[in-house]
Amino acid sequence: MTCTEKWSSCNGFSLLVLALLAIALNLTPLVADYVEDGRLFYSPISCYEWWLPGLVGGGLLVLPAVSLTLAARKKGSCNSRTGMLSSSLFSVISILGSVYCTVISIYAIGKGPLICEKGSNTLDHCDYTLGKLSALQNLTFDLKWFLNDTCIPSNDNVTVFARNMLPDFELDFAIDVDSQKIIHLTVFVGLSIVGLLQAIVAASQIVAGLFGCLCGTSKRGRTNGSVNYGYA
Repeated sequence: MTCTEKWSSCNGFSLLVLALLAIALNLTPLVADYVEDGRLFYSPISCYEWWLPGLVGGGLLVLPAVSLTLAARKKGSCNSRTGMLSSSLFSVISILGSVYCTVISIYAIGKGPLICEKGSNTLDHCDYTLGKLSALQNLTFDLKWFLNDTCIPSNDNVTVFARNMLPDFELDFAIDVDSQKIIHLTVFVGLSIVGLLQAIVAASQIVAGLFGCLCGTSKRGRTNGSVNYGYA
């Protein structure tokens, strides 16, 4: 096995672990929503969990590069110059997916959970247009939504009603908000880090694939009962 094959093997396993971690992180708020009220689409912690940055960006768009990269280092048809070049090309798609995962996650961190951003827990308050991300340059990261005792807007009708009419409800609601803030911060900080690591590993595989394409790979076969080591 040449150094490029070992390099590709390390990259492939790293991308696989990161992709599975991204999928698990993205599923965390979705599962938490369902556990809380038994309805999957009823009370999202954040709009951005439904942009699927981990499932699509850090997961599905990375897995093709994982399969090609791991196949290219095996003694098979993909263990060739063409296989190595293909792993590089698919790694470009992985970089695009990881960038999507990171950008969405950073935006979500700055905006905070839905209850802090809009004072609501319904999908009706979610905006799924990509044009919304154009305001990323004006986004602040002071994390006041996480540091303050409450992040619910004071002029929100539900909050005012809860404060004036149902004090006990306000207490339960505050506890729920705290848990949502912790889940939101943990998930999207994790996804942003995973996305950055995936981009680095995918870039590394592009280099490894190009070297493998230019220099060739080891291919073991048997000719007339003897073992033949060559480069393909």
